[in-house]
Amino acid sequence: MTRDRAASFLCIELLSDATFGRGEGTAGAVDTEAEHDETGLPLIGGKTVRGLLRDAWLSMHACFPDLGAAAERVLGRSKSLDERCRLRIGDALLPSPLRDTARVAVERAEWPLSPRAVLDGFSDIRYQTAEDRRTGAPMITTLRSSRVILRDFSFESRLGWMDGYRPVPDDLQVLALCALATRHGGLLRNRGRGHLRVTIDGDLDRTGQLAGSPLVANSPLGDPAR
Repeated sequence: MTRDRAASFLCIELLSDATFGRGEGTAGAVDTEAEHDETGLPLIGGKTVRGLLRDAWLSMHACFPDLGAAAERVLGRSKSLDERCRLRIGDALLPSPLRDTARVAVERAEWPLSPRAVLDGFSDIRYQTAEDRRTGAPMITTLRSSRVILRDFSFESRLGWMDGYRPVPDDLQVLALCALATRHGGLLRNRGRGHLRVTIDGDLDRTGQLAGSPLVANSPLGDPAR
């Protein structure tokens, strides 16, 4: 396995329950619905994945001034309409065997599962309310519900390079650094939800090597418990 082999996908592991919302609720069920496909399987949109990587890069770019050009090729420039961005990031989906099984269950002629039943199998509902600062009691009419995708599921986001572009080591270093620095995502990420581990091709050791240090897997970046 060579150090500069092109990355095929990003593996996104949920280390805690997470809510990647779709911007709307489901009437009679939940105020904030999780993003999911037509069969009810949860997913993380490609634009959301890119946004997480970009946020990670913005938090560290001053430490890597020599990687600025590579970052433009990998992540593009903010509010730019040019074609400097070479990397295309697909929706993060559950593994193929799960997707195939769910599709068969939903489309079978006898006793098909509903997409809602499939979604319920991967998720739970969490409730929260605002608190009255004077009394500490819940405030009236502030109860809200949101769907969370349960921890321990892993998603795969396919990567593609435009026009046959072959990434150079700097490109892969930017991608690996951003992956390792992406530790949280989704709604309420500052309140215990959405703890993530992102790796290239699902290989933490290789991701650390691409980032420039074979010891990353033994550092706080590679240890989700720290």
